[in-house]
Formats: sequence, structure tokens, C-alpha cells
Amino acid sequence: MKTSTLVLLGLGIVLVGLVAYSALQPKAPTHVVIHKAEKLPTMRSVVKGTGEIRAKEFVDIQAEVAGLITQLNVREGDTVQKGQVLLTLDDLQLKAEQDSARAQVGASEADARQSDVGVATAEANLASDKTALANVKLEAEQARTSLERAKASFARKKELFDQKLIGAEEFEVAAAEARLAEQRHEWNLARIEQAQANLVAGASRVEAAKAVRDAACRRLESVQAGLARASDMVGKTVLKAPLSGLITKLNVEKGERAVPGIQSSPIATLMTIADMSVIEAEIRVAEADIVEVKLGAKAEVEVDAIRDVKFAGVVTEIGQSPIQDVSGGGGNNSSQEGKEFKVVVRLDAPSPDLRTGFIATAKITTAVRTDVLVVPFSAQVAREIELDEKGEYVRPKEPVPGEPEPVLTAADKAKRKEKEGVFVRRDGRAFFQVCEFGVVGEKMDVEVERGLQDGDEVISGPYQVLRTLKEWDRVELDPKRTKQGAGN
Repeated sequence: MKTSTLVLLGLGIVLVGLVAYSALQPKAPTHVVIHKAEKLPTMRSVVKGTGEIRAKEFVDIQAEVAGLITQLNVREGDTVQKGQVLLTLDDLQLKAEQDSARAQVGASEADARQSDVGVATAEANLASDKTALANVKLEAEQARTSLERAKASFARKKELFDQKLIGAEEFEVAAAEARLAEQRHEWNLARIEQAQANLVAGASRVEAAKAVRDAACRRLESVQAGLARASDMVGKTVLKAPLSGLITKLNVEKGERAVPGIQSSPIATLMTIADMSVIEAEIRVAEADIVEVKLGAKAEVEVDAIRDVKFAGVVTEIGQSPIQDVSGGGGNNSSQEGKEFKVVVRLDAPSPDLRTGFIATAKITTAVRTDVLVVPFSAQVAREIELDEKGEYVRPKEPVPGEPEPVLTAADKAKRKEKEGVFVRRDGRAFFQVCEFGVVGEKMDVEVERGLQDGDEVISGPYQVLRTLKEWDRVELDPKRTKQGAGN
């Protein structure tokens, strides 16, 4: 065998030995940040949000009629009382319309009175027709009785005439009287029909007169409504304060023209009155936090314009729908963005220095815990672990250096479930500990309800290390990091 071949063979044997030696050496410890689980006497969980200061009651004053401002009685910053006259508008044309409407009411009232007379006259004529009909019927009854007597007399005279007991002249007289009585009866029947027709016509005239009167009454009501509207429009030229408060905004001057507006249009708003006795902070809270906020929850409000002052308050209103973004540009992607909800915090003792529109930041208390065990929020991790039949964590055996990690079968994976917990340091090793967490404190501490003891050393970072940290890994305190610098 050549010398060079022997040299190469020797070098290969040495290299294999070095590789095997290094594989058997333990992995270098991982540098980590350690915090101890500790008990706090009190921990408060809060939800933060920003918004602005506003008055509980405020009104945007707008004109309901167009007109020139002829008198302006207030200035921005003035205090006004409910019912106080704020400004007046030119009412010349509106008063002319009111006078015209009043004249129309007078004319319609005269027409209504005249129509009442027409109804009374028609009813009187109808009563007269009823009397005439009664008289005609009475005369017709008398004529019928006379006809019956004449017919009876004619029958007797005819019988006597046939017996030649009376002369022809007396018989002819009886026959003439019978014919005359029958004609008189027929004439009275005709008069009855005429009187009944007159009665129907009279009733129709009464109904027509009543219809005329009803129409006159409707016209009167119409012009009265027109007068009421005209009077109301004249009254709206004088704008009065609907509530007591402060003039927080004044947008017009004397001599300008007021324009009617709807839905608090900024263009049509003449001024704003706010009742500053009750001050609120209208806060925007993220949708991830809104479910934690409850009515009656206590809050602290800070205002950028008033430094180092915290105002205590209470939640009085929670929005049920997300705040609509009216800034424009809302496309299809806007529905996928995080929503914000309105939360109103009423301040217990507002400062007189507060102004509507001040930027405010609120911390709303969602939970308070006493004598609570906590760890840093950054220490929380989640791992897929094996559980036994009782649901307890089955800790894997300590790995042997140089041996490959066991390959998980489908059955092994079926036994695993993702659980939350922390890694604790014991004897220089990292061990996963299943925990049940509670609320998160305002200092980013999380409540531990089960799984840890006071004084346990919890690995809280760095974040990149926690992502890949495994059971039984060797760990040691990172000399470049302090307890206060735990994190990424």
C-alpha cells in the first residue's frame, strides 16, 4: 500500500472520530431571560382607547326658514338660558303671507256662515213642503170620502130612478155629483204626487246646501291651516335657546343670510350650544377589546391639553355597531379592516378648563384581581403535547446526546393537543408547564390561575428563542439582558 493512501486513510479515521465526538457532546446552553412568577396584591386589567371630549347634551342651532340675520344677541363663549332669544331673521315677507292667510280665513268664515244660512233655508223649505203634503193628503182624504158618499147617493138614486120613483132631473144631478167627486178625488191624488215630488226636491236641496256648507268648512280649515303655518314660519324667525349652556361655536354674524339645513349640516349650522355641566369622553375601542367593556365600568381619562391630570369616570354607553368611516375611500377591503366601537365615559368631576373637542385617552377597567399570581405576558407559549387518559401532560423522556429525535407516528400525533403554558427553568433545563391564564394586567402581566407556584423561574424571552425552545433544552441567563429588558 502506498504511503499517500495510508495517510488519507488515517485522516479519514481521525475525521470520523472527531464528528462522532462532537455529536456526543451536549448542546451549548441557550441564553434566555428569566422572570419569577410572583404574587401581586392587586392587578387591574384595562382597555385603552382614544377619542375626544364632548358635552353630554349639545344642540346645533339651525334655521328652519331662510332669511337675513337682523339681530344677533350672543357671542361665542356666552352662557345662555333655555328660552333666551339668540337671533332674529328678517320677517317682512313671512308677515305679509301671514296677513294674507288671515284675510283668507275671514273670507272663508263668511262663506261658512252663509252656507249655514243656505242649509237653514233649505231645511225650512223642506218643512213647508212636508206641511203642504200633509194638507194635500187631508184634502185627498176628504175628496175620497165625498166620492164614496156621491157614489152611494148615485147608486140609490139610480135604483129609485129605475123604479120610476124619482124624476130624470134628480137622477142626472146625482150622476153629475158623482162624476164631479171622482174628478175632485183624482185631482187631489195628482196634488199628492206633486207634493211628494216637491218634498224629494226639497230634501235634495237640503243635502246640496249641506254639501256646500261642508265644502265651505273644509275651505275654512284649509285656510286656517295656512294661517297656522304662516304664523309658525313667522315664529321661526326668532331663534331661542332649546337648553341652558355655553355657546361653543358661532358660525354667523349679523347681516349674513341663514340657510335652512337638515341632519346637522355644517353649512347650515348657525351655532352650537353645549350643556357643560355633564362632560363625557367619546372613545373609540378596538373590536378585540370591546367585549371586555361593561356598562358601569370605572375609567381614567387623560386629556392632552391638561397634562398630569387624570379624570375619573364611568362607562355609560357602549356602541352596538362599529363606527362608520366617513373619511371616504372605503373600498371592498374596508370590511376586512379592524373595526372600532364607540364607548362613552362620563367624567365624575370635570374641570372647567375642559373644552369640547379636546383629544382624550381613556383606560377602562375591565377586571380587578387581588392576591394574584402573575408572569410576563411575553412568557406565554403554545405547544402540541401528549396527554394521558386523564388529560395530564406526559412529559417526554430526556434525549440522549447523539440519538436522533423519535419520528412521530399518526397515532402519536392523534394523542397530541395544543395547550398554553410557559417554560420554567429547573436545574438549568427548560421544562414546559401547562397553565391556565386569566386576565392581562395594564403592565402586561398575565394572571396565572393554575400551573405555577410563587417563585417559579419563568422563561420570558427572547421571542425568537421561545419560538423554538424545546423540553429539556439547557438554558442559562443571558448576561446581555436585564430583567426589565425582557422581550424581543
